[in-house]
Parts: sequence; structure tokens; C-alpha cells
Amino acid sequence: MVTPRHLARLAGRRAALLAELQRTPNLMRGIVYVRQRKCGRPTCACAHGGPRHPGLPLNVTVGGRTRTRYVRQAERATVEAWIAAYHRLWALVEALTEVNVALLNARPAGRPTP
Repeated sequence: MVTPRHLARLAGRRAALLAELQRTPNLMRGIVYVRQRKCGRPTCACAHGGPRHPGLPLNVTVGGRTRTRYVRQAERATVEAWIAAYHRLWALVEALTEVNVALLNARPAGRPTP
């Protein structure tokens, strides 16, 4: 049997998750990674087997198509923060779903969920 105290804890957890969801900052789905590439200058060492230049491509799928854009070093922290916020959003959705399922399972049939 589920105690009223347990139901109150679940409801409190749900309220905290919903409050955090409302404070979600700007976000973006995608991935930024380091890719070694040649610069294209024929006199550069990278053109003759030397070390290549690091690049920061951003891959995002929009409308079923993958888009790639190189991220400037000055933009890197901002873009990575947007992507981290996206992942945090989905963690919140998963946690909220888990709490709501527990609340549904804890209540007797026919009793509305607040």
C-alpha cells in the first residue's frame, strides 16, 4: 500500500521537476566534435603529411537532413552549453515521466491525478 507521505514526496518531486523545466535556457540539439583537417594551402605542412589543423564541426539534423557547420572557437562554449541544456531537458522529461508513472500506479483506479 502506498502511504500519503510517499504520494506527497512524489508530488513534490514532480513540482520540482516542472519548476526546473520552466527555467530551461536556450537549447539546441546537435553534436560538436574535434576533427583534424587539411587547410588547403599547398605550402602548409598539413599538405605534406605534417600535423593537421583542428576544426570544430557542428552536426544537426533538421527536417530529416543533417546540416554541418564549423563552430568558431569563440562560439564553442555557447554552442556546447546549448547542447548540454538539450540533454538536460531530456533528462528532465525522463525523470518527470518516471514520477508521473509512479503517481498513476500509486493511486486507486477512478481517482483523478492532480
